[in-house]
Amino acid sequence: MSQRSLEAREPVARAKQPDAAFVAGVRFRLGGAVDVPAAAAVINDAYLREAWLLPPPRITEAGLHEELRDGELLIAEIGGEIAGCIRYRRREQDVYFGLLAVAKAHQGRGLASLLVQRVEDEARASSTPLVRLDCAKENNLVPLYESMGYRVEREVPDSYYGHKGPITVSYMVKHLNGASHD
Repeated sequence: MSQRSLEAREPVARAKQPDAAFVAGVRFRLGGAVDVPAAAAVINDAYLREAWLLPPPRITEAGLHEELRDGELLIAEIGGEIAGCIRYRRREQDVYFGLLAVAKAHQGRGLASLLVQRVEDEARASSTPLVRLDCAKENNLVPLYESMGYRVEREVPDSYYGHKGPITVSYMVKHLNGASHD
């Protein structure tokens, strides 16, 4: 895949602030083993846009079980069904999140922002001042996370996906106390 085609990825919108009626219909809870099949399906469906980089599935059920050994799965339910999820783990100096996914029927309504905010709330509750994530720059997700207050801390070329062309991994951070720590 040429660099030109990597750069031509569909742009991702800025984070949307959900309206009050939508928020009122969302129930958040920690997920467990029973949620893995449905959560993996939501993740894999949402990550189809990354199929150019990672052939589907993004994660297997066994892989998600493994991810939960040292982390949490936050579930957002609407009408009793999993509408979105995010995997996070508390580390010594920060909280790291990944596998942020929203079911197609609920995309564009601000659910991703709500999930990230909940992870940030967990970090604040545990007196952890930093939240981190990483993403492929070529997926055009950096502007989405920047609109949520994250900034690129560093970018690193990654040849792991060399069969699809070199990528750049953007490591992003948000200081929850609002201070910049360069």
